[in-house]
Amino acid sequence: MTVFAEKLSTLVDTVRLGNGGPLHALAEALQESAGRPAVGIGSGGSAIMAEFFARCRSTLGHGQTIVQTPMDFVVSEEDLSGSDVWIFSAGADNPDAIAAMTAALRSAATGVKLLTVNATGSATITAASDSRSRIIVAPVADRKDGFLATHSLVAMVTCMLGAADKLSTRTGSTKTINDLADEFEHIAAAPIAIEISTGDTVVVLHDPQCRTIATLIETSLWETAIAPVQCTDFRNFAHGRHVWAARHPENMLVIAVTASTSRDIWATIRDAFPSTVRMVEIDLGHAGRFRTATSIANGLEIVRSLGSAVGIDPGKPGHGNFAGAIYDDTGLAKLACTLCPAVRHKMQAVQYHDDPTCPSIMATEARNNWLKRLSSVHIGGILLDYDGTVVTTESRLDPPAGEIISELIRLADSGIAIGFATGRGHSAGIALRKALPERLHHAVTVGYYNGGHVRMLDVDVENDRPEINPELLAFADWIEGQSLLAPGIHLKRGEVQITIRHSELTDPLMFAALVAEFPAVAKGRIKVLSSHHSVDILPSSSSKTTVTDEMHRRIGAEHEVLAIGDSGEPGGNDNELLGRPPSVSVDGVCGHLGGSWSLFGNVTSGPAALVQILRALRTENGHARFDLNSLGTSLS
Repeated sequence: MTVFAEKLSTLVDTVRLGNGGPLHALAEALQESAGRPAVGIGSGGSAIMAEFFARCRSTLGHGQTIVQTPMDFVVSEEDLSGSDVWIFSAGADNPDAIAAMTAALRSAATGVKLLTVNATGSATITAASDSRSRIIVAPVADRKDGFLATHSLVAMVTCMLGAADKLSTRTGSTKTINDLADEFEHIAAAPIAIEISTGDTVVVLHDPQCRTIATLIETSLWETAIAPVQCTDFRNFAHGRHVWAARHPENMLVIAVTASTSRDIWATIRDAFPSTVRMVEIDLGHAGRFRTATSIANGLEIVRSLGSAVGIDPGKPGHGNFAGAIYDDTGLAKLACTLCPAVRHKMQAVQYHDDPTCPSIMATEARNNWLKRLSSVHIGGILLDYDGTVVTTESRLDPPAGEIISELIRLADSGIAIGFATGRGHSAGIALRKALPERLHHAVTVGYYNGGHVRMLDVDVENDRPEINPELLAFADWIEGQSLLAPGIHLKRGEVQITIRHSELTDPLMFAALVAEFPAVAKGRIKVLSSHHSVDILPSSSSKTTVTDEMHRRIGAEHEVLAIGDSGEPGGNDNELLGRPPSVSVDGVCGHLGGSWSLFGNVTSGPAALVQILRALRTENGHARFDLNSLGTSLS
């Protein structure tokens, strides 16, 4: 008996152990994920388990599931807020499983679940450190899987099936698992023989609902070198892939996996094939959870039979002497560690804005260069955006948090110049004069209307208005004549700025398109900026960097002005400000690696991020320097 055949003969023992497995805990984990998008992650044999997980969620109506390999997941720039991550790994100790867990715990995922057969794997231990994690260990009769996943895969599938059935009203999980054991015994008692020769090509055609067994066959045949294999659904095969059958009909084996929905589709393809093409057909009925679970036994039996035909033991096929170097490589785990929230945040912006001038260096290298520069400058002044930075956008009319004011007073009393650059008018001055002690008002620089009117805080700009820009007023008249505003909305006109809330526009995309064609905008005399709550229209001469320049005149050229804002993205009203180093964003960043960065990515933003930044500034001899070490794990 081959090693693989011996493993198959005892699989039923692992199935029966499922009755005593963590079915309740796994059912709770499934229920927690219900209604949320989920990512199922697995490689090799665990990729089969990820597909079975997706099928279980689909049959339970739990929502969309994306199946990814660990590398897919690690390099993905998707925002996982409101999603769950499920990692499947038999030993939970290979470098790629560790990489996936590292990336999952650094993401904004709502929950992270690990299903394994090893309670002491490195990924298991890592998961235990995070309160979002749930670790489920499936019982297995034989931990030594051999070359292909057999017992570990069946252990995880059995527990997932039993747990899923706990959430349905059809049957109890114990009966389900006992029935599954009976099916495994039945399939093992009726071995099949499939005709195949060395050099033949296997094509696995399947109903998309039957990806679990299709993935098993495709993965196993490649991993054991039994035969080259192509795996696709019936209709995708029909779009050109059938040419192989025309060229090599004598050297082709088709394994067709159908469900009730696809029998007729397969029948048309089957009847059209040349008569010399060999075929094996498996029908999974409605391809429900139970029949999909039993198809694991069908798939493993097919692999055994094909291995026997070509003289390869799938449990011990042999491998090249380079295999260890490939499998044990920790490159993905190292990459996952370097992709901290700030780097992922920046890469999302790089991908979104797709700036062709962005250098192709590693984002981690660009970040390290930025941090090195940030920590080395002598800071003589701090210039802050207001809405979204000092106060949240949602609470923009509330006073700044006391801890932010305390830090600003500390810095000001140490000789650091303080300034604000805001899209607001006199309301910002009123709020700041209430928040800051009066003794500082004469020394605080404020750039109102996005830098269009710069005054010291002790000046009430309600009584010191900027000069009217006639071209801007003409633009305001044009906007009102275009029916771009919601009914009942009156345009907020200023001497040097027009402000429109996003909610006041009837069609934001149409607004942007029409405004871009207005002559003064098209010729660059007027610009349109955006914040998280409004659109600001102002003369091109207005800029928050004007406030930076004014502060430099006051503190001297030997010290830098640190700019902090939240809208660093292209078109954002802090884009120019944060484009000048040194700067830090507490939210949006541009799509260029040489431009604006945040320290914490999406993990901490707005005023909460600002507090940490201010606290990390160490003052001495009238200037400040960043103490990045004080931020500790916040940067990782």
